[in-house]
Amino acid sequence: EKVNVATVTPVITENDYNYLIVTGENFRIEFNKHDGFLCKYDVKGQALIDEGGKLTPNFWRAPTDNDMGAGLQNRYAAWKKPGLKLTSLTNKMENGQAVVNAEYTMEAVSAKLSVSYTINNEGAVKVTQKMIADKSAKVSDMFRFGMQMQMPKEMALIKYYGRGPWENYSDRNNVTDLGKFCQTVDEQFYSYIRPQETGTKTDIRWWKQTNKGGNGLMFVAEAPFSASALNYSIESLDDGVQKDQRHSELVPKVDYANLCIDKVQMGLGCVNSWGALPLEQYRLPYGDYEFTFIMTPIQSNL
Repeated sequence: EKVNVATVTPVITENDYNYLIVTGENFRIEFNKHDGFLCKYDVKGQALIDEGGKLTPNFWRAPTDNDMGAGLQNRYAAWKKPGLKLTSLTNKMENGQAVVNAEYTMEAVSAKLSVSYTINNEGAVKVTQKMIADKSAKVSDMFRFGMQMQMPKEMALIKYYGRGPWENYSDRNNVTDLGKFCQTVDEQFYSYIRPQETGTKTDIRWWKQTNKGGNGLMFVAEAPFSASALNYSIESLDDGVQKDQRHSELVPKVDYANLCIDKVQMGLGCVNSWGALPLEQYRLPYGDYEFTFIMTPIQSNL
């Protein structure tokens, strides 16, 4: 693969009251001015975000059997809908790059969140998500600190350097190998008897999500991260406050690839399934967090 090569400095424009737009020689990126989220990412005519999709902060996972056994679907419930409210969306040009910064309050978890995007002339986006907690508030642990994005369904090929080839989590990855793997989105889903979180890989150095032609995105971060890509939404795998009498094979697929990229995700526990939490070092206590990663468009050499 090779990165797009462009020399034109990005341009920031605003489309009335709906969109903030950053364009370059080969790309167009749009932000929704009502919620601040990146909602369009086109490179050389190739859509990298599915129509109607967005890159959004994410703190939730479809509760596992162990999570349910510990009642975490209720104890952690504030993180499912933390009450994100956009308070500021600003932009500027800096060192030949476009910089967009969105500020939020999250009333349900007494925290503030900022997401900044630095876009270069190749259409690569450096994303930094930062949460500042209210040290005086009593708030539960969370499942994960990261983001999710709906990519077009044809972005069905995954190449990554990390732990694999099967799913693995922070406290359940010692039996996996660290190396390069090539898989499909369809292969990521494990059909547990009951729908739940599945498909995550840990200790990732880079992750590429492409179509058959080799066009798509590469994700890298400042430190090893975790990621997953499924043809299922988190909501579709979530039973809610109590286990539903349904099976994984009956869950309808979505018409996109739902990509999750995390600084970290809470461990699975597996000490028992009737109340034990993961060991302390594999939990995510309420506090300040910061996660930076870069999305770089890639294209086939063909």
